[in-house]
Amino acid sequence: MSDNYPSDYPRSRAKAIAALRTVRDEDIDFSEIPETTNFSNWTPVGEKFKKAAEHNLTVLNEKIRAG
Repeated sequence: MSDNYPSDYPRSRAKAIAALRTVRDEDIDFSEIPETTNFSNWTPVGEKFKKAAEHNLTVLNEKIRAG
């Protein structure tokens, strides 16, 4: 484990998970967590791939016609 952990931090995965299960929501400091990201301009990744594929097909067709 990294040196960033306290000396009493559980060294095994099972012990670490068990320790996390004892943490209550009230014990967590959320003050450093940024506000939720604005997804209003979000485009599904499938749409981006579709646009890239259409562009590649257009370029390929232009090269075939020119060749």
